[in-house]
Amino acid sequence: MHDLVSLAHDQDAELIVLPEYTVLELLGIEPTLAQHRVPDYLVQYAEALENWLLRIAASSGITIVGGSHFRRRESGRIGNACAVASPDGRLAVTWKNKLTVFERQIWGLEAGDCLKRLQDFRLGALVGYDAEFPEAARNLAEEGAEALIVPAFTETRYGFQRVRWCCHARAVENQVFVIHASLVGSLDREPVPAAFGTSAILTPCFDPFPERAILAETECNEEGVASADLDFAVLATCRENGPVRNWHDRYPNHWTVS
Repeated sequence: MHDLVSLAHDQDAELIVLPEYTVLELLGIEPTLAQHRVPDYLVQYAEALENWLLRIAASSGITIVGGSHFRRRESGRIGNACAVASPDGRLAVTWKNKLTVFERQIWGLEAGDCLKRLQDFRLGALVGYDAEFPEAARNLAEEGAEALIVPAFTETRYGFQRVRWCCHARAVENQVFVIHASLVGSLDREPVPAAFGTSAILTPCFDPFPERAILAETECNEEGVASADLDFAVLATCRENGPVRNWHDRYPNHWTVS
């Protein structure tokens, strides 16, 4: 992770988004660990990881979204947490609210129960599967989020496409930027027999944004950094003057079922 942060720093980044479950790399320390014991083992690194994020954010002057890691909730059970460290020493933690079958049944994780506005209210986080639910992104956008952060871990093209297509949909529905950071690599065994995806910075589908609605994207299944400038003034223009205005036309009272 440090090399990626250094590369992003060299590109004058103000915000870095790491993928979901980057902490799984630490399983190399215990290669024979049973699957169901993974959260209990890796949760011990939560504090050290968060302190590292705070140190790097302070020294680099960059806001760092630490992807996600295992962290204990108030109940004592373990959840999938996304920590965001600011250069001024603030740490915000938001939880994954919608868990996959594997997270529920094998890892026994506890889901989050709310969304959280981050340090800059323009930012909102949806962890992996959360991005597949329109109401989650809509609620964050209603609270002022103009860029949605989606750290994700998907093992197959099916899973990757579900998340990516939903990220594109969220960008269109709410006329916001979406930053989709995919985990790549493999442990050659569960829980990461393989990972599939690219990381990309997505836009609404309007001129003057690119026709593919992608500002930047990494190579498929290769470690890399996608970087771009987010022009919020252009985003506002799209909302106000676009040929269709999804954001302004969103209100539910336009719909009835008979």
